[in-house]
Amino acid sequence: MLEYEFYNWNNLITDDSRKRMVTDIDKMIDNGQYWKNSPPYQTDVNVFGIPTADWINLKMSFIWSAFAYMQQERQIKTVKSWAYKTNLDTQENRDIYWHQHIRENNLVLSGVYYLQMPEGTDLSMSGTEFAPNGVEAGNYIQESAKVGEWIIFPGKTWHRPGVLESNNWRYIVAADMEI
Repeated sequence: MLEYEFYNWNNLITDDSRKRMVTDIDKMIDNGQYWKNSPPYQTDVNVFGIPTADWINLKMSFIWSAFAYMQQERQIKTVKSWAYKTNLDTQENRDIYWHQHIRENNLVLSGVYYLQMPEGTDLSMSGTEFAPNGVEAGNYIQESAKVGEWIIFPGKTWHRPGVLESNNWRYIVAADMEI
């Protein structure tokens, strides 16, 4: 059974905040600050380290969401974060996108924050897809993209980005908390 929760932060992280973060991500990509061995464009910057109110609020919303998911506060070992900008033109074979976030000797909670989705996108198909019993089992769960919300789940869960339908950009921020 897959356990995940959505946490809505639209009151703290406004549309204007999200637009500024999209601008920051675009600047990072334009400056070449993304992994060349990953699907385009995943930043190689820990975005939670950007010292602006927008990024600090997003980091704290992730931490609070993770604690709420666990129903307790825990000692944090590390928090890693990155942004991901993609569209239909940059999508590769979706079967290679399945992945987990496992760190030896640590429990990992993962999160995806939906920063901006292209207009007209089917949000029910463009969020995060899970394979709770492993990729080979074939029983996938597609979760909707909810702009301004974190979806929090165990890092060991197989997952991949949802279906891309537009040549306009989709922006998300992903994060892992190791405890």
